[in-house]
Amino acid sequence: MNEQLLERVLQSPRLPSLPTIALEVIDLVQQKNVDIKQIADTIKMDPALSSKILKTVNSSFYGQAYSISTISHALVVLGLNSVKTLALGFSLVNNLADQGGDGFDHMEFWKRSLFTATASKALAQKAGVVQQEEAFLGGLLQDLGMLTMNQTLGNEYNILIAKAGTSHAKLQDLEREQLDLPHPEVGAKLAESWSLPKLLSSAIRFHHDPDASEIDTRPVVQCVALGNLVADVFVLPEEESGAALENYRAKAQEWCNIPAEECETLLKDIHKLTKEMQRLFDLPTGGLGNADDILASANEALLNLTMQAHQESSQLQEQAANLQEQNQKLEDKAYTDQLTGSANRRAFDEYVEEQFQATTGDAPLTILFMDIDKFKVFNDTHGHAVGDEVLVKFAQVLEAATGDQGRVFRYGGEEYSIICPSTSRLEGAKFAEHIRATVEADCKITKDDGTVLGVTCSIGVACHEGETFNSAEVMIKASDMGVYAAKEGGRNCVRVFTPRKKAAA
Repeated sequence: MNEQLLERVLQSPRLPSLPTIALEVIDLVQQKNVDIKQIADTIKMDPALSSKILKTVNSSFYGQAYSISTISHALVVLGLNSVKTLALGFSLVNNLADQGGDGFDHMEFWKRSLFTATASKALAQKAGVVQQEEAFLGGLLQDLGMLTMNQTLGNEYNILIAKAGTSHAKLQDLEREQLDLPHPEVGAKLAESWSLPKLLSSAIRFHHDPDASEIDTRPVVQCVALGNLVADVFVLPEEESGAALENYRAKAQEWCNIPAEECETLLKDIHKLTKEMQRLFDLPTGGLGNADDILASANEALLNLTMQAHQESSQLQEQAANLQEQNQKLEDKAYTDQLTGSANRRAFDEYVEEQFQATTGDAPLTILFMDIDKFKVFNDTHGHAVGDEVLVKFAQVLEAATGDQGRVFRYGGEEYSIICPSTSRLEGAKFAEHIRATVEADCKITKDDGTVLGVTCSIGVACHEGETFNSAEVMIKASDMGVYAAKEGGRNCVRVFTPRKKAAA
């Protein structure tokens, strides 16, 4: 936090001040053995304030069954806390109502403040929070820091207000980014300098982040924070009201345990009470609109938002599926031999290591290595195009003959391999002979002139039964030795590597 800027704000001669009557009330209520008559006499020294308090306690906001005609009577019936809150609220608002310089929207500020204050008290009552009056006053003063920063920083702060528009969350982000001084902290510091109770300064400081408040103040802070979300529903532009309504419903359940089905009725009650408080406080809020119309628009906006979110979700899912498909194609391409379509050397290296590590005596691993016999002749005599055709045809025959028995790889050039998990040495030898015979019978190339070229292969077989080889590399060398043995044996045959002892790494 920018302590230097905070000090500049709090030391500014333009800093909002606390009215004398408010200072006296605060001082009196903090005394242990406070005399109710003394508080009443102090309030009565300001006839306008007394009149407003009496008018308020007799309004529908408090719902008294009979008329209250004196401040002393109000103190007895409503209690010290309620009258103190009203006295502070009226005196503070009266003193602050004309604060704020150019570029500050007084009407929107006080409209939000009144909605938040009324909602905070109603929510506290609904949630069974005892300090309902503190919730009201905390809601009323939640944005005291905005008023203060506008008054003391002028255009430096107004630029941020203009950028943020109606979003207080965005405003707070801008304050942190460009000033390193959020308005809730400024408001809380000012409240502390006025000796307002800790509960009020906490409500001001944490009304955007109630979970960061201390445990003993959190219930009230959560009510004020939720009251602020209620204000969003009523003061934000129609296109933003749907998201505001959704946010309010979610936090009403989380913070105040208010069921979703009761949320809208509560909003209508809050709107009605706010109209009453607007009349009593006589603040420049402009029209508050019709609750039914506002909520109908908010619900419609929320429906549109939900449909849009669903559509965007479907599009994102489709994009994710397409991306996954593209990634899979790229991965397949990375592991596929581009000429033959068989798995390539990279795929072989990973797969053979994986299978080797998983091999046990009960699940042996067999590898077949094979070379196309006299492949150089195909290239030199018939051309590279025919050579490529031989490579492709050979791979196709291997794939068809292998089936589920194993996995075919083009190791490189005319070298191929088949890895056969869970295959014993004897089974591997029989399978290798099956492959050899199938290649000899089916792998034939017909040239343009009608000449038929037959293809054969030499195959080496190695089997790992858990302890036969120290590594996959040694096993590969063993099967390759089998290939050379097959070539030396006249080609077009199978040779199985049989170790006399455990092979060295």
